[in-house]
Amino acid sequence: MSNAAGEIETFRRRLGDSGVLTGAADKEPYERSARHAGGRTVAVLRPGSDAELAWTVRTLAALQLPLVVQGAATGLVGAATPTPDGRQWVLSTQRVRDVLEVDPVNRCVRVSAGFRLSDVNRAAAAHGLVLPIDLGADPTIGGMIATNTGGARLIRYGGVRENLMDVGAVLLHPAGECVGSAKGLRKDNTGLSWAQLLCGAFGAFGVISRATLKLHPVQQQSATALIALSDAHAAIGLMCDLEREFGEMVSAFEGISGAALEAVALHQRNVPVPFATMPAYAVLVEVSSAIPPGQGLDLEAMLMNWLERRMVAGELVDAIVDKPAQLWRIRHSISESVQACGRLVAFDLAVSRSRFAEFREAAVRVVQDMIPSARICDFGHLGDGGIHLNLVVPSALDAATIKVLRDTVYDLAVFRFEGSYSAEHGVGPYNASCYERFTSPLTRELARVLKMFLDPARILGNAQLS
Repeated sequence: MSNAAGEIETFRRRLGDSGVLTGAADKEPYERSARHAGGRTVAVLRPGSDAELAWTVRTLAALQLPLVVQGAATGLVGAATPTPDGRQWVLSTQRVRDVLEVDPVNRCVRVSAGFRLSDVNRAAAAHGLVLPIDLGADPTIGGMIATNTGGARLIRYGGVRENLMDVGAVLLHPAGECVGSAKGLRKDNTGLSWAQLLCGAFGAFGVISRATLKLHPVQQQSATALIALSDAHAAIGLMCDLEREFGEMVSAFEGISGAALEAVALHQRNVPVPFATMPAYAVLVEVSSAIPPGQGLDLEAMLMNWLERRMVAGELVDAIVDKPAQLWRIRHSISESVQACGRLVAFDLAVSRSRFAEFREAAVRVVQDMIPSARICDFGHLGDGGIHLNLVVPSALDAATIKVLRDTVYDLAVFRFEGSYSAEHGVGPYNASCYERFTSPLTRELARVLKMFLDPARILGNAQLS
């Protein structure tokens, strides 16, 4: 019996046949990447409880078998995808579903890593609560914590880090040791926090097993508008005015280029874009409240009134108020529509809100100078400074030119505008070179020391944090 065969049998004795996948067809879904090239794995390990997860991690560590932890595999930088060499074992947390418990008084949820965002929100809805991380995908809770997921409503609620109360995790050193808690405390100023260490570390330091997350009241009314503007500069003033008018009721402020809207109109026939002429730039705005209609607050009337005043002031080209679901369909259709336009070079960037329009203008100029035929289909969470700069480029464009383009845009964002090269998607094999280039030596050294203590054999994960 080969080493791999013997190791597989060891895991199968504890996890059962359904907990160890070795057939090519069974492994294939776990070897795919949501955006980039996939990899190969020795086997997929699927523990079905906290206890089985701890045993699996302990055994992998004892045998010094390289592993990559995977939730729903919706990440976009390759951190949860096995490498092409076929040496890694995939540790799937999808069956780790011991607990899903909503505490309506403490307004939180205790949840195992394998539950999905939709599972949590179904359970929370019964209590009039929600975990308001708005995404196009449906990730596992463990994956959301590992990547510090943001989403379209970060402007109001923050991302996972701001909503994470506690986390439980299994370490590789000491092997199989369980750390963290699920106390659900809103205040605990007694030392270092496992939750904050593991959130956004992309699985580099431990395997998340469960967590406690804040919940928020379900919004009882909302109003949404798609607003046509002359350019992104106009959007900044409009955003500030909207926040002055509606305060904390502003729950989304999304920027959308005219080219991105055109892509939706071209490739999504069942998603109508309501403008007769595509604007140069548009914003999708949402205001919402937990106060039910009929109690003295009519958000749609308030938003209509605000739009009329802005129109009279000449600040808008056009504005459409419609059912929120209808307008959000446009926003959520952009990624798929842009991908259908041709070969894509995509960036996930962020700058401060005050420099957003200036950065966008500079980035467009850089791209047009380098590749005049490129189609710039940008969109993103303008309310938090995020921009998905998606470029449709000629199919024959060579790899060397694309590398120069990427380096130039990243340098512009990070060095000139003091922004981020990975606003939401995180760090993985796909952008490891950016981590090396833009992260300070001291930060990298701290990550290296932590990695050496928590994973001395360096067998855990693909995240390039050291």
